[in-house]
Amino acid sequence: MKLDMQSSLVKRNRDNIMLSIILMVVVIIVSLISERFLSYNTFISVTRQFPEMGLLTLCMMITMITGGINLSCIASANLSGIIMAKMMTSMIPKGTENVGVVILAIIVGISISVLVSFGNGVIIAYLKVPAILVTLSMQMLISGVSIVITKGEIVSGFPESFQFIGNKSVLGIPVPLYIFAICAIIMYIVLHHLPLGQKAYMYGSNPTATEFSGVNVKRMIIKVYSLSGFFVGVAAVILTSRFNSAASGYATSYLLQSVLIAVLGGIDPNGGKGKISGMILAVLLLQIVASGLNILRVDQFLITALFGLILLATVAFRLNYFKKLFNL
Repeated sequence: MKLDMQSSLVKRNRDNIMLSIILMVVVIIVSLISERFLSYNTFISVTRQFPEMGLLTLCMMITMITGGINLSCIASANLSGIIMAKMMTSMIPKGTENVGVVILAIIVGISISVLVSFGNGVIIAYLKVPAILVTLSMQMLISGVSIVITKGEIVSGFPESFQFIGNKSVLGIPVPLYIFAICAIIMYIVLHHLPLGQKAYMYGSNPTATEFSGVNVKRMIIKVYSLSGFFVGVAAVILTSRFNSAASGYATSYLLQSVLIAVLGGIDPNGGKGKISGMILAVLLLQIVASGLNILRVDQFLITALFGLILLATVAFRLNYFKKLFNL
């Protein structure tokens, strides 16, 4: 009985165990290649970028669990950042502070991301348009709106109180890491302790059976995409604060990375499967790989191409294409 329980536990956590082993191997290899890797600067680099990538992956994860996707997340984050930037630069004189306006700008910024994703959810739920088409179209629409608002320019110059969010530390831990931890806990509670999470897993596993079971699928989809938008909005706050600027074309490479991390972390592209723990390990793994490649001065475009290759290989592995190809 004890052996059966251990075997079942290993099987349930197989993906996390595999990711942990890969993570240790990558750290060892990069450390041997470059002495600079195991340094305070690398640690700071990873911890600074980890929260924003983690939040964007949370946004992607919750939609992928239902069998959908949110390709509008980066464009939405940029629009939220631009609106926050416009509010602060127009309402707060340069060199002064106004915490009330900063808080208002943050609330408006997050609300915009929620509203965009709410729109995605409504179209997907009621018009039955595939999520990939809806969110891709929304991405193009939002990107165009952002360019019109900024006229292609960068909006910068925020008060110190806003810059604190993305650039300062408390007790030696970056503030964005605290924010990510809170959001990850919220996601865990939603997925494992609230009806919305159970319905999302059910729908991702078997949409037809979920509809016949009496679940209000339309309402569930709208709630899922609205929650996705909330995580996008929080990520937008951190990104805008860390960059101390906002523009329509920021962080475009993060879209590929968020999908890659989600799939690498065990989220099934077809829906119905995924854990927070696997996602966190995948974020950490990808951040360490990126930091190692940057230290080795690998070209950024080559890194993006490598991430694309990893994504293809991971999807193929998850869907057992290799086993079918080689008749294993």
